[in-house]
Amino acid sequence: MKQESLSKQVGPPLIAWVHDDYGDGQRSLQFFGNRISEEQKKIAEKTRKAVKVEIGAYAEFKAAMTNPQNVSPVIQIGANALAAVHITAQWVTANDAKAAEDSYFKINQAATPIDPTERRILQSRQSPNVIAARAITRAGTGHKYWLNFDKPRQEKIEQLGHDIYNSMYEPPMQEGAVKTLDLPVAGRGYNALPFVFDLVNQTNGIKIADSTRSKQVANDVLEKDVDGIRTLEFLGSVKRRLDRIVGKTASSLGPHPLVYFYTRSGAFQPSALLAFDLFIDALESDGKTRSFIKVREEFENFLIRNKEHLGHIVHKYGSGNRSVQPIAEYFKSIKAIIEAGNKETLIEDILKNENNYAFLFSPRPANYKSSDEVGGKAFGRHTKSATFINEALLGATRCQICHGLVHCNSIQIDHVHKKEHGGSSDMKNAQIAHPYCNSAKG
Repeated sequence: MKQESLSKQVGPPLIAWVHDDYGDGQRSLQFFGNRISEEQKKIAEKTRKAVKVEIGAYAEFKAAMTNPQNVSPVIQIGANALAAVHITAQWVTANDAKAAEDSYFKINQAATPIDPTERRILQSRQSPNVIAARAITRAGTGHKYWLNFDKPRQEKIEQLGHDIYNSMYEPPMQEGAVKTLDLPVAGRGYNALPFVFDLVNQTNGIKIADSTRSKQVANDVLEKDVDGIRTLEFLGSVKRRLDRIVGKTASSLGPHPLVYFYTRSGAFQPSALLAFDLFIDALESDGKTRSFIKVREEFENFLIRNKEHLGHIVHKYGSGNRSVQPIAEYFKSIKAIIEAGNKETLIEDILKNENNYAFLFSPRPANYKSSDEVGGKAFGRHTKSATFINEALLGATRCQICHGLVHCNSIQIDHVHKKEHGGSSDMKNAQIAHPYCNSAKG
């Protein structure tokens, strides 16, 4: 191993390499309160194996220092090179924490700028927005950014974080191609903090400039939460809004994630989930949720047949929050077209003639490729996933009231004939339903 290649490899991950802890070791267990998701364990092990192949384990290098005869010649050469490598530590002289923080951002953005949203999260780590987002992302575990609040509030924050996490990320995504319709509402929970931060802000009506529009983030730091009251309010709002999407509360529409929030090849689309939240929030505010139920079957059939549309909208308006409102308007337009009495086959013709949506049907540029289009002779993960999803959706479980697809976390068994009207409790009088459809039927 050349000294040059070794010096390039040992950068920020140096401590992880030395401790053999890539998110699943003793230090990580201590940090995350002995709760590490299976997804994180798999990623850690995958990283460990890759490091071992490319560089070798630190333990092997350490052994080469004391027992060189028991290691391979390659490791011995690498160990000798490692002994000659100098690691430069950059010391920062600062009079207070704020000056030290400013220096941290300046140093760490010198080579590669920190993502604007992540920078805002770091700078506003004591705000209720960020504390709530971190509590959700780690299911109420990990470093306790809420430690300064009183004990009862700490416990409530951890419980809400745990409950919201489960609503969003259970059942967990499996590795490889999609082979089941039972996917989580929000994709993979690992490293989803920026998305959850956006969700917290949206569901609490917090307007923050879309950092994806500029490389610079405003220097204003979000207001701190000194007692935990605001954090609990934010978490409560997130839970109430999510209860309308997933779960078995009476308000839950139980949309199937693969219809609304994933591409045809099984990739999660954060903008679509945020857009659907806006869409149903507007329905509820206008008292039109029941009107959506009436057209839901045709609405979902159209989305399934034209799953590429959401990707085209994101491609046109951009990632992040920029495409959330356009997707919500797209949902609204489809609903209105169906409600006007147009059959499913005519929706595309109507959209083609609308200036806002003509681009959905325009020829794509020669260099345009959606996330569902992957070349190669062998079937890749995307192709395998798309093939399964297309077939599986044809026979997916449907609500017997609105005939829309039902998510596994939102299935209820409804009485065809109500008990109060003499309906029995045997299987002949049972049907699958969304919680909202079950509670709202006459």
